[in-house]
Parts: sequence; C-alpha cells; structure tokens
Amino acid sequence: MRHLLHSILFVFAIQALAVNPIYFPDDKTKPGDDKKAKAKKDDTTKVALVCEEHSNEAPDSTLVLFPSHDLYNTWDTNTVHPYNFYESFKQDSVVLSLIQEGDSGFSMPVKGLVTSEFGWRRYRPHFGTDIDLETGDQVVAAFDGMVRIAKMCNGYGNCVILRHNNGLETVYGHLSEILVEPGQAIKAGSLIGLGGNTGRSYGSHLHFEIRYLGQALDAQDFIDFETGTLKKNEFVLHKSDVENKYDLRATHARHKRDIGLARTDYKKYGKNGKSRTVKVRKGDTLARIAKRNGTTVKAICRKNGFKSTKKLKAGQRIRV
Repeated sequence: MRHLLHSILFVFAIQALAVNPIYFPDDKTKPGDDKKAKAKKDDTTKVALVCEEHSNEAPDSTLVLFPSHDLYNTWDTNTVHPYNFYESFKQDSVVLSLIQEGDSGFSMPVKGLVTSEFGWRRYRPHFGTDIDLETGDQVVAAFDGMVRIAKMCNGYGNCVILRHNNGLETVYGHLSEILVEPGQAIKAGSLIGLGGNTGRSYGSHLHFEIRYLGQALDAQDFIDFETGTLKKNEFVLHKSDVENKYDLRATHARHKRDIGLARTDYKKYGKNGKSRTVKVRKGDTLARIAKRNGTTVKAICRKNGFKSTKKLKAGQRIRV
C-alpha cells in the first residue's frame, strides 16, 4: 500500500513539473522567455515592413505631405515669414503656374474695392493689397493649398497663411475670426475666416498678400481686382524685378525722389492743395491716383464730393 501511495505521489509530481517547471539561477532560459518568444513569433510588423518595401504601391518614406517641400524644406507653423529670398532664390527667373493640373482654379478672397495698393504708404512700405469689406464678411482661399499659419500675428491681427503647390504663399490679415487650422488642406473658394479689423488696422478690410520664398509681390500683377480674375495663368518672376520693384525697402531712395517730384508738382499747381488738380489717365483708379500723388482715396473723395465707387473718365480733372 505504501509503495502504491509513493507511486501515485511521484506521478503527480512529474505532472506538476511539466506544467510549472522549476528554474534555477544558472538556467539559460528565464521565466517569461517563452512569452517573449511567442510574442516575437506572432509579431508581424517586421514582415509587414518587408512587404511594403517590395510593394509597388508602398508610399515612399521620404515623401513629405506639405506643399512645395522641395522648394522650402521647412514647414514652420509659428513664424510668419521665416525665409530669406536672396539666400533661396539662386536663378535669374522662375516661371510660376498659378493654377496647376487638378487644381480647383482661382477665387477672389473677398469682393470689394481696393483701398490701398502694394507699395510705399506715407513713411512705410505696404506689402499687400487692402480690400474693403464689412466685419463678418466671408474670406475664402485664393488657390488650392494648405494652412501653414492660423493665429494672431502682431500687425496682421488674426491671420491665415496658405502655402500652394506652385511655391506661392498667400496671406489673409485683420480677420475677426479664423476658421481653419495649420495642416488643413484647402481648396480655392473654401471659407478660411471672417473679415475684420484686428491688428494694426484702421477700419474693416482684408490685407491680402502674395509671397514667394518670403518676398512680397504685387498682387495686382497677378489679379485683375475689378473683374476678380487672373490676368494670366503663368507669371515669370525675374530677380531683377524683385530688386527694382518688389523689394520696397531697397527702393526707398526712389520713393523719396518720387515724393520730391510730387512736392514740385504741388508748388506748380497751387498752394495748400486748394487749386491743385490732376488729369485722369487711361486705366486710372482712385487708388492709383492717390498713390501717385501721396494722398488717400478718402481725401480725394472728400475734396471732389463723390463716392469711392465713382467711375473715372480719361482726361477729366479731379482735385487731389
């Protein structure tokens, strides 16, 4: 009987060891290694990576999703203009296709009268085109692109900056409300914000800029603001144009010279501007006349007793 009992106990001990083996400090296999081995065996990530590597449909791991990465090599969502044009622009000229294949086209950011053009404004440069609007008016994207900046930006106020596939960036300033966020893909005509009077602004309007590698360009060279259409689809940007026209601070001396000529004309036409008149040229707008004569559209309208929407005729004389 005793031998039978010992045999039974021995069998139970062997079975227990099979289920829960005893490990000693000098064993090469530690507790839990079997779990790791099982996990390693079941892990398919490496296999998946190998499959993607050899698949024709696998995405390129070096592909960057934001627009014009090959041109900018950066995607800064904090700094408004982090680029240096003269360091980045190595060629003499570049052809910019405003609308590329597959794009949604072009949309005017907001329909309204141009109240201030690109160029010198009194004693400081104005890098954009101001378009009149009412606070709360809808502002839309000019071209397809992606939101790079969407936040309060000092003088711009509430500001949205879009980067486009052709390398251009468009700036929308003084918004009352921002309706997009960085990294968001946008189609031309998509709502990005509401017009306002935030930042360094005196009255509700949209401050609209077109920039290339950080260099501000005259939007009126691209857009017919009266018809709300592009003047042409391709635009050739020459480095010489930047040096002689778009780099406003570099042309400050010429601006001073123009101011001197304006003062000469002032003396020629009369004292205190009371009897000074100018002849309207073909294609002139009130904004162009104001810029040429160192005044404002509002002042011209006040002196002549008409509204800013008045249509001008070539040859007529108006007070400035």
